[in-house]
Amino acid sequence: MPNSRLQFLIDNLQESLDVEVKNWLNGLADNGDKASLAKEIIALANSGGGYIFIGFDDEGTDFTELEPQEGELQAFTQDAIASVIQRYVTPPCQCRIELISKTGSKNRHPVIVVPGNHRTPLFAARGGPDGELQSSKVYVRRPGGNSEQARTQDDWEKLIERIVKARQSEMLFAIREVLEPSTHNIVEEANTLEKWRDENIYLWEQIVGAFDGKDPRRLVSGYWTVSFVMSPFEKVSLSELNSTLEREIPAYSGWPPFTYLHRSPVRPHAQGDFISAYLGALEENEKPEDRVERSDYWRISRDGRGFMLRPMQEDHADYVAHIKPRPEGPFFDWTTPIYRMTEILKFIQILAEKYGYESTSFKLLVSYHNAAGRRLQQHNRLYTLHDGAICHNPQPESSIEGLISEIDTNIEELIYSLLAPIYEQFSFTELPRVLVNKIVAEVLGYRRYL
Repeated sequence: MPNSRLQFLIDNLQESLDVEVKNWLNGLADNGDKASLAKEIIALANSGGGYIFIGFDDEGTDFTELEPQEGELQAFTQDAIASVIQRYVTPPCQCRIELISKTGSKNRHPVIVVPGNHRTPLFAARGGPDGELQSSKVYVRRPGGNSEQARTQDDWEKLIERIVKARQSEMLFAIREVLEPSTHNIVEEANTLEKWRDENIYLWEQIVGAFDGKDPRRLVSGYWTVSFVMSPFEKVSLSELNSTLEREIPAYSGWPPFTYLHRSPVRPHAQGDFISAYLGALEENEKPEDRVERSDYWRISRDGRGFMLRPMQEDHADYVAHIKPRPEGPFFDWTTPIYRMTEILKFIQILAEKYGYESTSFKLLVSYHNAAGRRLQQHNRLYTLHDGAICHNPQPESSIEGLISEIDTNIEELIYSLLAPIYEQFSFTELPRVLVNKIVAEVLGYRRYL
């Protein structure tokens, strides 16, 4: 799904208070280019956030596309940007990278998305080799797209106003929690993640219960669910939350979790305090078997809760059909859960960075329904793994909790902790840590057209 905001910006590229354009910066091969990038990140963060578009001629105003030299495109990874920030920016902020192409162009360009809801000013932790970035200096954006040191009274007033608003929001949230505990506390104490999951499964059953008894969208062979809650979480309007889900959630591979489709009858709709979507609804001339693979059901609340139900990819007729003789099913894929949990944790992280706080934590529960009798199997044969272990638990499930700030730095350990108990249900199978590390790196390094 295209990110309409980024697509519009790249198709109408010009520098502004929240848009900076850079060339390929030599693939961040030297400290001068790294310091130059850090300066722009600091300035945008201090000015409310924005975007840095990489790979364009930044000498004039035309911003024509530049062909990357060998390795330059690949150099702009999440880890590389985090390393630049860790070295040159204090306090460190969490940026993310998207890849996007101009309409009609085959060239891909990294876009660094810089958040702007900071409680303290960002400044340079050290200087650059050419003096463009100076140690301990605060940088801000000026009209025309220039990043300069904060010098004038107006610079400091605007910066202080943003910081005060960020802190004020957090203080008001804390006060409201004392005077009138919000939904998250209810979720944490009484309405557990299990109850939240079961509530949503019941709503899904009301939808598919109206289908013919043989309709494959009823998913009688099995499905999996993920449920989460974040706290504290700013309660925003459904309109704003809907815009974020539609335009600001990246995809790392294939269809992202909580897939947002725009056409009727599968587009999301408002439902009380929730945004809800059922992707299994049939369009004109469609048959149930045409939609079963993508018959997801999801709900996101404006107070930081989420739920998704998805069919088992392993139940597709083509799964391991290329292996002769074909193994006995039903199956549970070795690698798919790692892909999906990585994408979901990144989804949670992005929502929390926009509507959470420095102290925001999360809880996540994953459940596999009708799993008894499934066998561990590898579809792509890329790894040396033992196939055939059988699950005897009809509903294996596992949960984790932690701080949102841990996701960027500790995502492999979080996913291992979440999924290792699931794999143990398959005849005590041990989930290899190296497999988790490789797949997480693959997901985070994968870039597709937005």
